[in-house]
Amino acid sequence: MWQGTKDTVIRAARKKRGELKYDGKPVYIYEDYCPEVLDQRSEYKEVMRQLYALNLKPSLLYPARLFIRAEDGSRRRLASVKEAQQLLAAHQKH
Repeated sequence: MWQGTKDTVIRAARKKRGELKYDGKPVYIYEDYCPEVLDQRSEYKEVMRQLYALNLKPSLLYPARLFIRAEDGSRRRLASVKEAQQLLAAHQKH
């Protein structure tokens, strides 16, 4: 039950990003990850920055699953940082 409530709160907070306030002050809600998951997610930091720069709209789902949304709206899962780097290399050739 708690997991479902937590996910609902996180999703609602994302939709209200920048608008969520308490007593007139902004409120920020972040997911709390264990150190192992944080390590996995940190491996994607640089490649995600590069994917954003190419407007591929990356998203990192729990625990560390990388998806991109292309300009045509299609969504693709990249299985690893290495696969994301290969995609970036291919994009830079074009």
